[in-house]
Amino acid sequence: MGAPRTLLYMKSYAITVWTGSQGVACAGHPHASPLVLVAEDHEDTRLLLRYVLERRGYRVVEAEDGEEAVRQAAALAPDLILMDVGLPRTDRLSATRRIRGRDESHVIPVVFLTGRAYPADREAAFAAGCDDYLVKPVDIDQLDCVLEKHLKPQEGRAH
Repeated sequence: MGAPRTLLYMKSYAITVWTGSQGVACAGHPHASPLVLVAEDHEDTRLLLRYVLERRGYRVVEAEDGEEAVRQAAALAPDLILMDVGLPRTDRLSATRRIRGRDESHVIPVVFLTGRAYPADREAAFAAGCDDYLVKPVDIDQLDCVLEKHLKPQEGRAH
């Protein structure tokens, strides 16, 4: 395993993860729990979201850019997509429109993650088809509310 990295990002949480050739070493819940697609180009943010989501009992797949997010959404039909606003290759508005353009994807909730809290950005996000909007740094309590709103609660989730 690689060297530990402490990530200070969300609220007052300090999380240390170990990375190696197999990715993040943390306990996941692969049996029939909801699948969340994290579309984020910053590795530290992806790692932190993966850690938080897996601790709550969700399965997680990742995409580093908009094109990969569209492919993953089509191939895996996740239960929720957390999508960064500043994705390379295909911006989040185009990616969301393409995901929403697929009949079977209309029911997948898309939550935008952004560092911009401007009303015009919010309006554009909802016009593109997102279901919720979280401003970075993401507050863990707000993330939990969004997860509970869009996904069925899982028994035995660890917080």
